[in-house]
Order: sequence, then structure tokens, then C-alpha cells
Amino acid sequence: MSKLQLNIKKTLLKRKVNGVVTEGYYGRVITNGTKSFEQLAEDSCVNTTVHKAEMKVAAELFLDGASKALKEGYIVDLGPLGKLVPAVSGPWKIDPDDLELSAMEGKVNYRPSADIKTVIEGAEKGWTTKKATAENSDEEDETNTPPANPDENVLG
Repeated sequence: MSKLQLNIKKTLLKRKVNGVVTEGYYGRVITNGTKSFEQLAEDSCVNTTVHKAEMKVAAELFLDGASKALKEGYIVDLGPLGKLVPAVSGPWKIDPDDLELSAMEGKVNYRPSADIKTVIEGAEKGWTTKKATAENSDEEDETNTPPANPDENVLG
């Protein structure tokens, strides 16, 4: 398998810095597009006797089970993908009595497997070209978030 290449776009982000709206940039990965559930099911059948429809049903049943387990508060181990972990985010306080449940927001953390983490961390990085960005942009899937405080973002 060849080494992963991450194409990175310099992306404008306006933030308030000391009360002044300031333009700045952050790096955003331009992906190779999106693989649909259908495409993944078909790709997963290569060199097997499993039909794409059987793969889809099995995967849907697995995902239903994973979803149910998350809703019940379990950590979900997705094998070679990693784990989904129920979690909260909230403020840090010196005194534990200052923590308030109303300040805690529920979320799901993703912890990649060692293999996925190694591949992503070891990826070659390069600036993308405007042409490559236009060809690979998936405006529907803007999953990369800037490394900034969301309360300070003016325009993303």
C-alpha cells in the first residue's frame, strides 16, 4: 500500500482577537471525496464469495448494534477503525465543587486504532492546488474544523 498523501488548503478564518476582527488562515485537508455505504459494501466484497447485498445487510445489522450500544452508554470497539466513546465537554475548574452539570455537553469521541493513527500521522503533507481542490471538494462534507475557539470565530 502506498503512503497516504494529505493535500492541505490554506483556509481563511476571521476571528476576534483583542476585540478586533482579524483575518487569519488555518490548514484544512482536502479529501479524495466521500465513499458511500453502498460503495464500501461493494468494495468490501472484492475477492470473496459474499454478495454486495449480503455485505450491506450484515453491515447495517452491525451498525444498528453499535448505535444501540452507544445509546446505552457503552464504548463501541469498531476493530480496525478504532473506538467510539461516550463523553462530555465542559470547563476546567480548580475546585471540583465549581463544576456544574449544566455546563457539560454530551458528545462522542473517536479514538482511532493504532494502525489508522499511524497512517494519518505519518502521511505526507503538501499544499493543494486550486484545481485539485475544486476537483475533490465535497461541499456537503465540511468535517474539518479550524483549531480555534468557536466563540471567537466570525466567519469560517
